[in-house]
Amino acid sequence: MKIAVFLILITLLLCSPSISFALVYTIDIDQDADVISGTQWSGENKSNQGANPEIEPIRASDGYNTTHNVYLGFNLLSNDSLKDALLRGDTINSYKLYAYNVRNFAMGDATVNDVITSIHYVNNDKWWEGPYQNWTVIDSSNPMDGLTYDNQVGYNEYLNSENENDANKWYAWEFPSTAFSLDGVNDNSDYLSLAMAPNSLNKTSAWWLVSSFASKENQSNLHSYLEVYTTPVPEPSSLLLLSFGLLGARLWRKKRITS
Repeated sequence: MKIAVFLILITLLLCSPSISFALVYTIDIDQDADVISGTQWSGENKSNQGANPEIEPIRASDGYNTTHNVYLGFNLLSNDSLKDALLRGDTINSYKLYAYNVRNFAMGDATVNDVITSIHYVNNDKWWEGPYQNWTVIDSSNPMDGLTYDNQVGYNEYLNSENENDANKWYAWEFPSTAFSLDGVNDNSDYLSLAMAPNSLNKTSAWWLVSSFASKENQSNLHSYLEVYTTPVPEPSSLLLLSFGLLGARLWRKKRITS
């Protein structure tokens, strides 16, 4: 009887969703691109295609409505362990994006404390970092020629924001998997696209409100990565163990009643 009870307790511990242990998988960044917009660049498609050592969410009240948006792409199946977990039916609970900040600055009537970057979900994975070097003016609307302002995929759900008032350290944005849902023919369940966008600023002369993070190409600092938190499904062996425990308890009870 003691053995049966022990088996039941152990198996319930392993199988109960309320006390399941979350597993964490690390996904390295697949691609990143920094895209500039604003009337200052009228008629131009301008992007560094991620080749620059820094990716910079920027907003400026400079008379041109200059804005930089950063796109980040993560291939969830690039981690073999996570790939196996998803194939066996594990569910993703949440994500945590990490980016290494290399500098922050503000000009005009803005201060560094005003530098706030928000993370958004991108429901279109049909974009490409592109083969170009440094800042490049590209006259093309083809995503395979590199992500530019005129062919940005845009971004949807707001996920989280962070105030970057101190440089040379890691910042993190955490959000649950329920914060967004697949939407559209180009939204791939095995690929996660995110956008880093600067928050709006209600100041009259906020010249260059900048937050810079190390890009994938940065050789001096660690680049962005994603943590994926999952809940494992009960394995067949655990369920079998539970069945044996219940059967043993039932047989012991029946034997006790008979005697």
